[in-house]
Amino acid sequence: MKLTTPALLRRIINSTYHPFSVVPKPDVWMSRERLHRFTAWQYGSERATLKGSNRKQNKLFHYLDMQRSDAKKNEQFYASERLDAALSEYNMEYKHFRNMLDKANILLDNVVLSQLAIYEPRTFESLVSLTRAMAISDGRTIEDPHPDTPSHEVSLDQSLFGPPRVPPVRYTRGPGKTHTIPPRKLTPEEY
Repeated sequence: MKLTTPALLRRIINSTYHPFSVVPKPDVWMSRERLHRFTAWQYGSERATLKGSNRKQNKLFHYLDMQRSDAKKNEQFYASERLDAALSEYNMEYKHFRNMLDKANILLDNVVLSQLAIYEPRTFESLVSLTRAMAISDGRTIEDPHPDTPSHEVSLDQSLFGPPRVPPVRYTRGPGKTHTIPPRKLTPEEY
């Protein structure tokens, strides 16, 4: 392993032992170096002592795990908020928009639709005009779009008004809510 000058300086500055004394045995030194790599920029005992560094590292990993587990929910929440904002620009309600997309079997989730609204506004605008025309022909009361939004000529086909696609069955993974009930065995049809 080649140690560069910054690495040597970091080892001297952030080290918990004297820079010119004997370095501990390799197994201890490597684990403590790995610990100091995560806690090098902390203050006080969280950097200088082994106990404080361990405590800070556990806290850092706990927060990283919380962030990782919440990332999917946050993504879905922000996507639905962006989609609501984009639909309000065209005076379209989400319930009618989503229902007409399901009837037309357009399989786009909120994340993709919000990205379309941001990066491909014309495509999103055409989806909104299609769902607006479908909802009006279905007999729903839809507000008129803003006067400055461009209108599209939409020709509807009766094949768009089929039954909505049946959503796939989502089987639960892992133990039950109380963690006392073991997961059930899957049947051969579920594989």
